[in-house]
Amino acid sequence: MFVKKYNFSNGSPLLCMQEMNSLYRFWSYFLRDMFVPSMYNEFRKLALEDAAANYNYGIECLFRFYSYGLEKKYRDDLYNDFEQLTLDFYHKGNLYGLEKYWAFHHFRDQKEPIKKHPELDRLLREEYRRLEDFRTKEKNTSSTREERH
Repeated sequence: MFVKKYNFSNGSPLLCMQEMNSLYRFWSYFLRDMFVPSMYNEFRKLALEDAAANYNYGIECLFRFYSYGLEKKYRDDLYNDFEQLTLDFYHKGNLYGLEKYWAFHHFRDQKEPIKKHPELDRLLREEYRRLEDFRTKEKNTSSTREERH
């Protein structure tokens, strides 16, 4: 996790996490208006590293960036990253990216269709047609996990 790798001046992991949360929030807003490829690459890299250590705030900010940022200014390269990460995290049992992907397609102002990855298209047509479908699936997943423990 980024927090563990970098030694901040006071050495407090909690403060470091708060600083990283602020940085993730900053990136998710700033990059919507002023896209800087190197900043985006750092955002994505650190968010993925933190997610690999089960700290998901950064990846959630990244998914919000994709959803709201692509609505503001569409870019094929970012959309492709959005789809790939959405699939990756869906296969790991994390629905957050898929929910943001659903929201992007459901609420965006531009109505010209954007081609969806076939698996994501199927998921949105068959399993996740409404926002409530995400809540139902999360509840079922949580209760299944509790039964196993």
